Amino acid sequence: MALDPPFIIQVEKQPGGSFGGTMKNIRTWLDHRHIQPASFNPVANARSGVGFEVGFNNQDEAHLFEAAFG
Repeated sequence: MALDPPFIIQVEKQPGGSFGGTMKNIRTWLDHRHIQPASFNPVANARSGVGFEVGFNNQDEAHLFEAAFG
């Protein structure tokens, strides 16, 4: 049984942007920094309607990601 990653950051769809555009921006940011998330899942939320939960096994990477997108 796989365990959930310990550091989960929730990201909302960027205002005025598309779901796909937000996902592309996240992926580009991750790739540029050579960060591989443990999980990357679309979610529904009350404010913007859609977003992502991105999981990390490394706290430093999670903090960097949260500073950029959280």
